[in-house]
Amino acid sequence: MKFKQANPLLLTAILFVSTPLLSQTVSTSQWSTRVWSAASNGNWDAVNSLLKEVPKGEEDTLVAFREHLSDFISHRDEQIEDTIASREEALQEMSTHVAEGNIVKAMQSVVKAQTLSDNYDDIMLQEDVQKVLLRAQEEIEIQLEEGNILTAQTMLFYLRTFYEDTSRRDLHDVWSDKLEQVNLQVSLLRQYAPKHLHSLFVERAIVLGDDEPEEFNPQASDNWIERVDGIDKNMLVRAIDLATGEHMNDVSWTELISGGLEALRTLQAVPAISETFTNITNEEANAVWHAAVIEEISSSSEYVKHIPGKRVLIQILNRLLDVNQASVKLPEGVILREFGDGAMSKLDRYSGIIWPDEYRRFEQQTKGRFVGVGIVIKENNKGEITISNPIEGAPAYYGGVQPEDVLVSVNGKSANGWTLNDAVDRITGPKGTAVTLTLRREGIDKPFDLTLTRDTIRLHSVQGWWKEGLDEDGQPEWDWFVDGDNKIGYIKLTSFSEESYTDILAAINEMQKIAPPNGLILDLRYNPGGLLPSARKIANLFVSSGTIVSGETATGEELFRMRALPNRAYLSELPVVILINQGSASASEIVSGCVQAHDAGIIVGQRSWGKGSVQTVHQVSREANVKLTTQYYRLPSPDGGKTPGRLVHKRRGSTDWGVVPDVEVRMSPDQITKSTELRQKADMILIGSDEERPDINQLITEGLDPQLETALLILRANALSRMTADYRQALLNE
Repeated sequence: MKFKQANPLLLTAILFVSTPLLSQTVSTSQWSTRVWSAASNGNWDAVNSLLKEVPKGEEDTLVAFREHLSDFISHRDEQIEDTIASREEALQEMSTHVAEGNIVKAMQSVVKAQTLSDNYDDIMLQEDVQKVLLRAQEEIEIQLEEGNILTAQTMLFYLRTFYEDTSRRDLHDVWSDKLEQVNLQVSLLRQYAPKHLHSLFVERAIVLGDDEPEEFNPQASDNWIERVDGIDKNMLVRAIDLATGEHMNDVSWTELISGGLEALRTLQAVPAISETFTNITNEEANAVWHAAVIEEISSSSEYVKHIPGKRVLIQILNRLLDVNQASVKLPEGVILREFGDGAMSKLDRYSGIIWPDEYRRFEQQTKGRFVGVGIVIKENNKGEITISNPIEGAPAYYGGVQPEDVLVSVNGKSANGWTLNDAVDRITGPKGTAVTLTLRREGIDKPFDLTLTRDTIRLHSVQGWWKEGLDEDGQPEWDWFVDGDNKIGYIKLTSFSEESYTDILAAINEMQKIAPPNGLILDLRYNPGGLLPSARKIANLFVSSGTIVSGETATGEELFRMRALPNRAYLSELPVVILINQGSASASEIVSGCVQAHDAGIIVGQRSWGKGSVQTVHQVSREANVKLTTQYYRLPSPDGGKTPGRLVHKRRGSTDWGVVPDVEVRMSPDQITKSTELRQKADMILIGSDEERPDINQLITEGLDPQLETALLILRANALSRMTADYRQALLNE
């Protein structure tokens, strides 16, 4: 049984508990081995005992380690004080917001206080917190009745987040379902009523005390057209037909058809779409359309009992399209897309139709290359598309695009109301073609245009510790050692693309040119996953034999088993610590879970996301696919097959999911924000900028990243045996 370090605060407290002294005859090598073994077993009590008895000696490596350990303890002491103070401050803010009647801000403070608590259930049971939770539920209903669904969406998000890791997982599921319903309505407004959605963004900004977005641009009203372009009935029928035959849950035609029809009813129940489809305001036409949808909902299940489901679907679509043309006259592509998305919602969150407007983006995510201008984008709290950073060596980089630029339009078409996917679709395009971005930048009075030529962009999924510069092609040059003295390498893997495996080997090769590494930190935090073959090869680097991962049906029937090949375990002798957190999913969980099961490394951080399913992609037309969950994957057995490996998939009502780290180390919201911002600024080399980049080592020297610092401490302790042996051998050779 493994004992987890439930909180970083635990470390410092235990370090000062009196424990029996270790034998003075224990060698540095033996001590290092014991530290590694204790951390691997999740026994942090034993690690702390060993850290109190660092081998004596005046070798530089031992002196340096004691200094690092002292800094580590000091950082944890400071974190204890900061955490306690921040938690009390958040609870005080909660009380203040309640007194002011601002329940949205009060819920925000509640969630913040919870993340700073040792036990999430304890704060849930506090009387003041309970009152806020009840007020939030009441306020959600009020906001929904008044049509302020963005405010309701924000509060539902806080409620779902609050209950996620508590004993009331049932309430998490309740609020998650409610949030999904509201998310659908917001999506419909974004596509078909952008002006109304803009007004809701203004209202929410006022409630939250944020800056209001820019005035609505009427050009945004036509954004929906590209979303439904190229969709036809055959594409939809083929996708749903495949779903009934290929999805692992054997979903029925009745369920899928019902989901599609309910989506059409939801569409009609959002009156604001009359902003785009004016015939909705015709009461007579609207009543005819509503009656037709309701009739199909009530009768479809009976039809399927007597007629093949595919034929029923075709007949329903034909009838609805005919009634539509005689009544509200919605564009056919709108009906087909909403029906298709509604049907797929009955499967699982990872299955869905990849529509023509999404096809290009899907390809670039899996291949690690795409044609565009090379920018990473995000949505700010005002709903605007904002530049996170330009990618080095890309057209946007050389063209002068800067972080925090706001995208106003693309080729003269307003970006107002766009989703991130909308922006990607319009910015990318054929290689060699031009695209004009209109940007707004703080400090410049008016928006300005940048015309860029699209080119092939390579997404670097493998990153190092410190970006030393750029080569002549604009590609990054990395320092791969997080600790140059102890020769401890660092690789951050942001996704699992086709090129990730070879890029990791190239990184190791660059380390070897300087010196053989004594250890490696593989950072998989916020890595959402990617390609299964890539995960298999990367896991095999550290594991020389046995199962890497297996796949099975919903009933437990094994479908495949991937085994490690000894001749590909190039790093099996290299001590490795893998960092994971709540953003580590899918392929990240395969690699970290496999390494953990085979005791091939130590996992540090927080429990991973819990995406343990496999999707296969099926083509339904020249520019459309359907992605379907076809199996769960199972991690290797931790005891050679005596007990089965874990299913990491997060299922409804489950309290056991994801990869649970050997050493659990939490990070506060403030640490996450500061460490993320520092990392981004340290990695960004802007042309013509005189601003000095921050020192990436501050993540460790200032204790901003306790997960990374813990991983490094373990590897430094393990490296002592090698370093001191080298030191002594050097003395003998003199």
